Amino acid sequence: MKLSSNNTKYKKKEEILDKLFSFQRFGIKPGLGRTKNLLSFIENPQNHFHSVHVAGTNGKGSVCSMLASVLIEAGYKTGLYTSPHLVTFNERISINGKLISDDELIKLAEELLPFAESIKATFFEITTAMAFKYFSDNKVEIAVIETGMGGRFDSTNVLSPLVSIITKIDYDHSEYLGNTLEKITYEKAGIIKEGKPVVISKNNKIVYDVIRKKCKAKECELILADESLKCDDFTYKEDLTMNISMKSDVCSYPSVNAGIAGSHQIDNLKTVWSAIKIVGRNFTISKESICNGFINVVKNTNFHCRTELINKDYPIVMDVAHNPDAVKQTVSTFIDCGLERKKWNIVFALMSDKDALNILKYLKLICSRLIITKPDIDRAAEPMDLKIKALEAGIKNIVITNNVKEAAELVLSKKQPILVIGSFYLLGEFIPHLNSFGKNS
Repeated sequence: MKLSSNNTKYKKKEEILDKLFSFQRFGIKPGLGRTKNLLSFIENPQNHFHSVHVAGTNGKGSVCSMLASVLIEAGYKTGLYTSPHLVTFNERISINGKLISDDELIKLAEELLPFAESIKATFFEITTAMAFKYFSDNKVEIAVIETGMGGRFDSTNVLSPLVSIITKIDYDHSEYLGNTLEKITYEKAGIIKEGKPVVISKNNKIVYDVIRKKCKAKECELILADESLKCDDFTYKEDLTMNISMKSDVCSYPSVNAGIAGSHQIDNLKTVWSAIKIVGRNFTISKESICNGFINVVKNTNFHCRTELINKDYPIVMDVAHNPDAVKQTVSTFIDCGLERKKWNIVFALMSDKDALNILKYLKLICSRLIITKPDIDRAAEPMDLKIKALEAGIKNIVITNNVKEAAELVLSKKQPILVIGSFYLLGEFIPHLNSFGKNS
């Protein structure tokens, strides 16, 4: 039987993605040489648009999406590059909220992959080059770029941005970035460029000290986000949003619905506000655009699964938090919004390199039943290993499932409060099962 054109394109996309993901075999390799070679091969597209560069451990995805949403509301053609994705690779690269098409994805990959293979480029180096070429070809005016893991040797670190942003820094990826906050911060601070302004989110004193030293050496203006905007008046809502009043030295924003909730998101809002003041030196951004950008962040940027309520009749919440600080913030948000009183069935999985014990200690505060599972990826932790950590954390009602499908069928078979948390891979596999049970993903 002859394949239809749609089926042919789908098959082609799958072949391309299989090839692209095969480059993960080259692992994570320090250095920017291969990225620069890739970009030179496609005529250095990163030089053809303005950019904002964002690094950090927690909050960088939120900051990227909120900032892009504001720029979209201000009327600018805005690129957004984030990672990882939840369901489809296309989520990583978008312009004004529209994901890169399969046709464009195939075209860019076919142009880059042969050369990439010849220089043994890594998966993330190739996807970064694809994003920059896509933004350049489509003449975006400004792109918000999220680092992958580190900063200094991250393949995105070839930009000359309007502003570099560093969000909350915590322990994660210690095998690559170091096992102290000083070492991790040093790597993240690698995105700081000579003479380019820097915004830093609320952070540990150790982090501030390292950033200040780097900014002084690079002669950079440093803006502390926590000091630039007051957000003292806010109200949490059970739909996991919040109304917040913001006041700066030049203007005030009474009772804005942020579209998200949590004290950590207040810190992220402050960071975005501080960055907007710098970006506003090159782009006109109105007060109305800022408010609408915060309100419409999900609609404008496909910003999902950050303590997101996806079903209201009986609550289903999805969250990609996967380190202790991020999970602590999730639990705090539940408590602030009055949701800790519900009996939460928590579907949980992690990658094997994560701090499961301390994550589970926080989840214990809201957990009625823990359903442990394993996504279809080699790096995922074994459920029995997680069960041992859960018992050590004091959780007693534990169910082991063999895969995400089994976990989804178990919890979605009854109308009960559900929290799915712990890994992008877990949520990515869980989301398609929601439609089977009449939910909206």
